[in-house]
Amino acid sequence: MLLRLAILFLAVVIGQPALAERKAALLIGNAGYAAPATVLKNPPNDITTMKATLEGAGFEVTVLQDAGRAAMSAALAAFEEKVTGADIGLIYYSGHGIEVNGDNFLIPVDAKLASDRDVKYETILLDDLLHALAGAAKLKLVLLDACRDNPFLTSMKRISTRGIPTRGLARVDSAESNMLIGYATAPGEVALDGEGTMSPYATALARHLVVPGLEVEAALRAVAKDVFEATGGKQRPFKTGSLFETVMLGKGLAPDASGTIGHNDPCRDAAAHWAEIRESKDKVMFEDHLRLFPTCAFANIARQRMADLAPVVSVQEATGETECDRLAAAENDPFKLASAKPIGFYDIDFARAIPACEAAIRDNPQEKRFFYQLGRSLDHGNRFPEALAAYRKAADLGNHQAMRNLAILYENGEGTSQDYAEAMRWFRKSAELGNGLAMNNVGLLYRNGKGVPEDLNAALEWYRKSGDAGIAVAMQNIGDFYDLGLGVKQDLKEAFAWYRKAADGGSAASMTNLGWALANGRGVKRDDAEAMRWYRKAAAAGDAQGMNNIGTFYENGRTVKKDKEEAMRWYRMAADKGNTYGVHNVAALLDGDVKDADPKEAARWFERALRLGHQDSLRQVKENSRAWSLAFRKELQRILTDAGVYTGQLDGQFGPSTIRAVEAIFNQKAS
Repeated sequence: MLLRLAILFLAVVIGQPALAERKAALLIGNAGYAAPATVLKNPPNDITTMKATLEGAGFEVTVLQDAGRAAMSAALAAFEEKVTGADIGLIYYSGHGIEVNGDNFLIPVDAKLASDRDVKYETILLDDLLHALAGAAKLKLVLLDACRDNPFLTSMKRISTRGIPTRGLARVDSAESNMLIGYATAPGEVALDGEGTMSPYATALARHLVVPGLEVEAALRAVAKDVFEATGGKQRPFKTGSLFETVMLGKGLAPDASGTIGHNDPCRDAAAHWAEIRESKDKVMFEDHLRLFPTCAFANIARQRMADLAPVVSVQEATGETECDRLAAAENDPFKLASAKPIGFYDIDFARAIPACEAAIRDNPQEKRFFYQLGRSLDHGNRFPEALAAYRKAADLGNHQAMRNLAILYENGEGTSQDYAEAMRWFRKSAELGNGLAMNNVGLLYRNGKGVPEDLNAALEWYRKSGDAGIAVAMQNIGDFYDLGLGVKQDLKEAFAWYRKAADGGSAASMTNLGWALANGRGVKRDDAEAMRWYRKAAAAGDAQGMNNIGTFYENGRTVKKDKEEAMRWYRMAADKGNTYGVHNVAALLDGDVKDADPKEAARWFERALRLGHQDSLRQVKENSRAWSLAFRKELQRILTDAGVYTGQLDGQFGPSTIRAVEAIFNQKAS
């Protein structure tokens, strides 16, 4: 009997799945340095790809870009707390770094470093990264793509050191048995930016680091081999430290009963296929890989290789900065001059920018960036047919952002007849070149069945791709799918998790959604104070619905003292931004007991809500009109009469003729 119990217990233990490892990563990419430091072109792309790679392997990823010293210190402090109790902690840094007196320092974008005395006050000591990983139990991994020339060499005064090294970082060894430090190149040597959109080191890390079944030290050896070969032997990555345990960063592949990988595993052959094509120069090979293995380890790298194989963006600037650049340069333009300050779309002075860009094209007809800048200027000036032509020229030259803007014009029927199929074609072209916003647009067209049959599964797939590229609105859309049960089983907890990701990515609407979930206990325990906190964050970010919801808390005294005057202030703020709930709620308070109550003014606000298509306003007239004062109802009938939709008496009685008149006003907006 004891033997049977022991065997049963062993079977139960063996049969239990291993608890999922918790893996956390902090990615820091510094590129936008001020003179005398040089601006770096690759860190933003390095960070985007590393984020997608690590999230695909189950890491909780925190991203920090173009950070000053205070922001880097705060991020390390927060990450130290986050990684405590995790199995694996990883920090990746791409940016400038220097060695002084044998210590390595990472350089924030706001560092000036007038003298070597300033180093300890204006930079981040490498040891701070090592300390931030103290709480990781199984593996602490630091990856440094920072071994570049000292950018302050000529400007930094030497006061406390005999000499400032000009190249690379110093070797640091750790006595811990579970810590590895990976360097992009050998001590005292310089890591290259490479010819592509990513550094050779980041490219190789994304290719090997999370391959399922590949032990981390073996992965770093593969990285070193790739980089050495890619740079013709000029760059040799190395690592310090060694592990006593076997650690793999990729998602584990569960064995079947026979101990082999199951035949139903969709990623079973991905590594072998990738090994065959990874050196290819044929974009079609990578398209095939995405078609066969869209969710596997190398999918994001395949997308990056496709982007690299697109029409090449010349890094040699054929012309210097022009008036066109100064008036219309775009942050998201792959051809933008590094020296040009980006101008927001709605900030373009198109009256000056259009002739400036036309002149730039006349003088330099082969310069690629001018066509996109002209297109933006014409677009903002509502000269849509000309904008369409300029975007098309820029798109033909390989500008994926121009492709997306071209698609938007087709989608809206601006400058051309509305054509959702053509919009989809251009959105997909842009998405295939790595444009995350275009990926979200493809998902929206599938969601709404425009240009293609409605396909919720395809929409969700494209939203996920866009979310992997860091697009917050796509994360919000995924949250909506789980919140409403669109194409997936309704899962309010999963919706809340996606809204949180989107909010962390800057989505103000998702901040409001988090507040709503907390206020109503949807997928999370009800917490009015936390709901109000998220509503305030949303309002501060400009979200009108968040402003309205703050008003409801003040009106009803939820987690704050009841204050209808303060509620009115928030409702008006929301209404000023066109929020229909805010407009309706202003009307309701004006017909109530606020200090400046005015039923006639309330009726005018109510009419505005109807014309804006607010469903609750229409419903209340139909179902509960007596909740509104008699004076309000008479004034609304007078407004309906003036609008030519009502011919009855102004008696405040909302019978069938009044209801039809209200519906006519509402339908004027709906049509």
